[in-house]
Amino acid sequence: MLRVVTADDSAFLRQVLKDVLEQSNKIEVIGEAKNGKEAIDLVKRLSPDVLILDCEMPVMNGLEALRRVMAECPLPIFMFSSLTQEGASVTLKALEYGAIDFLPKPTKGAHELEAIADQLIRKIELVSIKGRCRKMAGKEPGGKIQKPIRPKGDVNSVQKSRIDLIAVGSSTGGVQAALELIQGLPSKTKPIVWVQHMPPSFTNSFANRLDSAAKIKVKEAEDGDILEENTCYIARGGVQMKLQKYHSGIGLRLQGEEKVNGFCPSCNPLFDSVAEYYSDNVLGVILTGMGDDGTKGLVKMHGKGAYVIGQNEESCVVYGMPKAAFQAGAVDIELDIKEIPSAIVKKGGASL
Repeated sequence: MLRVVTADDSAFLRQVLKDVLEQSNKIEVIGEAKNGKEAIDLVKRLSPDVLILDCEMPVMNGLEALRRVMAECPLPIFMFSSLTQEGASVTLKALEYGAIDFLPKPTKGAHELEAIADQLIRKIELVSIKGRCRKMAGKEPGGKIQKPIRPKGDVNSVQKSRIDLIAVGSSTGGVQAALELIQGLPSKTKPIVWVQHMPPSFTNSFANRLDSAAKIKVKEAEDGDILEENTCYIARGGVQMKLQKYHSGIGLRLQGEEKVNGFCPSCNPLFDSVAEYYSDNVLGVILTGMGDDGTKGLVKMHGKGAYVIGQNEESCVVYGMPKAAFQAGAVDIELDIKEIPSAIVKKGGASL
């Protein structure tokens, strides 16, 4: 049984969340807090597997509580977030400070939370299991060190080739991974097209945050953008992003609000279009995330000669998307997120 503490100043929302989570018969809500200070006290006293925090609370807000918990008694934390520009900014800070993921805060009744119950429960199961495994990492009964599941990727084995485009996909845990990757890239970098699973009000804030940390330009993609070097294009939330050939070069087409693999934007439409316009002169990168979005597109890219880097299990928040792509044979090397910028440089996607 997974043990969860919730924190929200609304007693109604706490009760709805408790009812939704405990329907699974795998989760028990062992404590409820009205503010961030109470949340910290409950975490220290009860040692839950997961904490769910609201951003805005009296006495101590969720962001300050998150920082305190991660410094003093770290554990997987999910944030409740309002889907506004201000809410997006606060939520992105929370993700940067160590929160695993966020949940849209219901505004029209309990049915909104019930609609995402299965996804929420699955995410809680995945991150809490990983958290437990990390405590036992590398040890067998008796204290012997286990061998890795498979050999560690060696960034020095990456061979340089011609790269004209970098295509990236990420989801749960992707904000921290993105910051790690983007900060490690030099100012001379090939065009980057990037899908991160986020709602419409979040992707502009996400792009702006990356831009402030990067040596290259990072922007939310616009329909008709022509790909330029030293620029990273973040797919806009709520619309699919693909490549398209224009008179002036390869650019972006933002069209279609239907979900693919449960997401809009989705990695697969982008990767499919990359395979259409590029062959062995493209570099694919698949980062942390739940599910298998991106796998089909990466298989197509890889089949045309693309080189694909997957984030390794140890550095992923959720080893879902990279695992699916690896098992499909579409990943050439798996690396720690800290090593991926160096691999991109060695492959020819960027230069110092």
